[in-house]
Parts: sequence; C-alpha cells; structure tokens
Amino acid sequence: MLVTALTACGSSAAKESASEKADKDPDQLVFVAIPDEESTTLQQRFKPLIDLLEKETEKKVVIQAATDYAAVIEGQRAGKVDIAQHGPLSYVVARASGVKLTPIGAQVTKRGEDPGYQSYGIVKKDSAIKNLKEFAGQKVCFADPNSTSGYLYPKAALRKVGIDNTKDITEVMAGGQDASVLSVDKGQCDAGFAAEAMVDTLLPGKGSIKKGDLRVVWKSDMIPGSPVTVSDDLSPALRKKITDAFVEKANEDYLRAHGFCTGDACRIGENWGYVPVADADFDSVRDVCGVTRDKQCKNPE
Repeated sequence: MLVTALTACGSSAAKESASEKADKDPDQLVFVAIPDEESTTLQQRFKPLIDLLEKETEKKVVIQAATDYAAVIEGQRAGKVDIAQHGPLSYVVARASGVKLTPIGAQVTKRGEDPGYQSYGIVKKDSAIKNLKEFAGQKVCFADPNSTSGYLYPKAALRKVGIDNTKDITEVMAGGQDASVLSVDKGQCDAGFAAEAMVDTLLPGKGSIKKGDLRVVWKSDMIPGSPVTVSDDLSPALRKKITDAFVEKANEDYLRAHGFCTGDACRIGENWGYVPVADADFDSVRDVCGVTRDKQCKNPE
C-alpha cells in the first residue's frame, strides 16, 4: 500500500497548533517505511515487530509503505506518521527542517554490533571498470536523492576523485536501493551505488542476481545506522512505551523467545533487531553534507 496521502499535508494539518498536537494519544499508530525488496511486503517483514508494538502500546499499529524519503518526511510534518524508518540523511534533513521527531533505535544485523553500514560502488562482474575514477563518462545509478548510502556518500566520494556527478557522468535515479542494484545487473547502468546489505545478502540468490554477478569496486567509510524515529507530538508515556519496545524487545532473540515468530521470520528485514541511537550519532552525516553542499541536505522550503 503506497502512502500517496503522506505528501499531501493539507491545510487543516498545517493550521494545527502546537498545543493541539502535543501529547497526542491516538487509538491507532501509523508506522511508515520504504520497501527495500521487491519480493517481500512490509507487512510480512515487520509482522512480528508490529505484533510486539501492539502488545506493548495497547494500540493498533498500521504499517504503510512510502514511495520515497520525501514522503516519509512530509507525512511526519503533517502529523500523519507516528513512527518512521528513515535513512540517516532523510533523518538529518527532517530534523533540520523542523519536523519534531526523535531517533530511538537503529537496526543491526547481529547482536552486539554497533549500528552502521557501508555504501558500495558496484559494476557487473565482466565490466572493465576497476575503481571510482573509471565511473567518469559512464551511466551511473543512484538509489534516491535523499538516500545516504545510495547518493550522498557516493557523491562525496566521486567528488574526491575529481568527478562532478552533474557533468562527468550520466546520473540516473533508480528509485530505490534494490532498483539501483537491479539496474546494474540488467545492464541499464554501467555502475551504481547501494547499501552493502542490498548487494551482499538481500538480493543475491532471491531473484535474477546470483552471488558473483556483481563486483564491488568501492566501499565508503562507515555510515550511521538507519534510525527509526518517533513523533514528538505523542504523549511522553506513549513515546516511552514505543522507545522501550524498540531498544529492549525488538530483536530476533526476544521475538522468538516470546512467541511472536519462528525461524527466519524473527529477523526484521535480514536484521537482528534495534539498538539505541541519539541525534549526535548522525553528526558525521551533517559533516558530509558540509563537504558536498548538496541541495538534498538543505532544509525543504
């Protein structure tokens, strides 16, 4: 279910006063995320987590898919989204633009890990391209203008090797992490960028892509983990219940032990679960924005 309504703030939402929005305690919570796999629905991937949230909050929780990060941001700005899964960049942009939200957790693939991941630059296995410098003159796929691993960090890396993405390559916005990888695999782009998990585990073996079909020619520095955020408009008591659920119970071990799922269904989108994060954890993203001066880093008007 695509959340087309999220981008339409509406005059009534815009006029809603801060006092009217404060301490909101709705009967239903809306949780929004962007699908990262064509083959799996959000409802399937997040069902154990949604069941957990409903038990902990005693609210009905509805998960919805957004078409892009801009839709997530505008949905939160309009007061139509209570919980959202962001990318690091979209969180920084949302926060800087005045959206009242707090990061509460980020996903990790294994218990005990620090939240974070890398962006990969990829080509087909038989491509002559060996490094970022050789992306010059090529058709290059990016995930989304508001994607940290699929656009911001790659753009900064290209700039460091002397490539201007507006002049020296043909820039293609594929429409998502999976779409960027698939476009490279199908030969629609000569090279592309995507988060490491999409290249290493999420797509290979689950569709047309097989392990070894793609070759990694560049890896970024560590990027802060993608945060889940909660609206500051919710009541403090409700925010605490949601936060505690994510950082203490939203993980493979707890979900399996308490009967929310069995087997691989207990992994949330190939992840073990969530660990706590804070706003300061995303300062490195702000630093990269300072280097690139990218328009996507600026506050929306």
